[in-house]
Amino acid sequence: MNNRKYILLQILFVFGIVLFSLMDIYLYKNGYFEEKKLTLKYKESGPDVDYKVYLKDNDFFDKKYLTKEDNKTFITSLIDYINVEYNYVMQFDNKVNAKYSYYVVATLEANKNNNEANYWSKDYRITDEKNMNLKNISEYVIHNNVDVDYNKYNNILSSFKKSLNLNGSSGVLKVYLVINSDVEGNGLSSPIESKLLLIKLPLTEMTIDASVETLPSDNVKEISKSLDGNRVEMMKTIGYIYIGAVVVCVILLVYTSNRKKNANRYESELKKILNTYDSIIVNVKKLPDLSGYKVIDVLNFNELLDAHSEVRMPINYYRDEYRSFFILLNDKTAWRFVMSRIRIERK
Repeated sequence: MNNRKYILLQILFVFGIVLFSLMDIYLYKNGYFEEKKLTLKYKESGPDVDYKVYLKDNDFFDKKYLTKEDNKTFITSLIDYINVEYNYVMQFDNKVNAKYSYYVVATLEANKNNNEANYWSKDYRITDEKNMNLKNISEYVIHNNVDVDYNKYNNILSSFKKSLNLNGSSGVLKVYLVINSDVEGNGLSSPIESKLLLIKLPLTEMTIDASVETLPSDNVKEISKSLDGNRVEMMKTIGYIYIGAVVVCVILLVYTSNRKKNANRYESELKKILNTYDSIIVNVKKLPDLSGYKVIDVLNFNELLDAHSEVRMPINYYRDEYRSFFILLNDKTAWRFVMSRIRIERK
């Protein structure tokens, strides 16, 4: 690598240090070294629930099913099954990628009479799990319906009470929508789990009143993560980088300076020889072909002068990028002195 390339490398290196300094100032002024908090807000709406109570064949009702608009109290012995339709919406304040799954589960509880404390409870999966994978969305909607076999769970509870002689106990069937999400957005990645009550049905009663619940409309939640912008640690790292950069820059400066001095020494010594012995030195356009000659390599130009004093022939001079050749020819003998730029620079 010649001096010009080393000088160019130094310029680029200094330019890099200046650029790095300007970037540091910009980041500092814009608060990148301060503690920050990443936030992804989301809101769950619903579940909006509608249900139909399908009836067994009977002589009293002309309809196949009753709705909550028709009647809020239903005769247990006439219920065949209950169809529950639900609508759930998840909204985000930023675009996200989301993978979610959902299913419906029924929880059967045997309680003390008029008391929420329960003797026993058990979960029954009503539907299979459904999976979805969505990209770059700000909301997703789950709209579906499920049939609840009311008599099945009523019979289970009746058998439980009878076998354990718990005549004073009551029971309830709670049907839940269970949603498990994994979302990525706004620099965050987090799971979101929800278990939402769709419908609540009393059991082992002559008549029942079904009840549904919905989430508050302002039920906004958030996922957050704090980024540690420790200025002291950051400045230590930047300081080490600066120190390393300065050390490398100084090494390059010293190395290039030495190379320049050595290069000047080479040119100075060559110029001295050419000026002093101009009368016996001739420039040649190409390096003489020494095949067939007995070649004697001498260590310095003075030894070549000693040979010249004997043969009285001109000294041929040829130069390439890194070396200067001085060759004295006589019959089949050639005396050669090679002056090397690299050798002088290494000294």
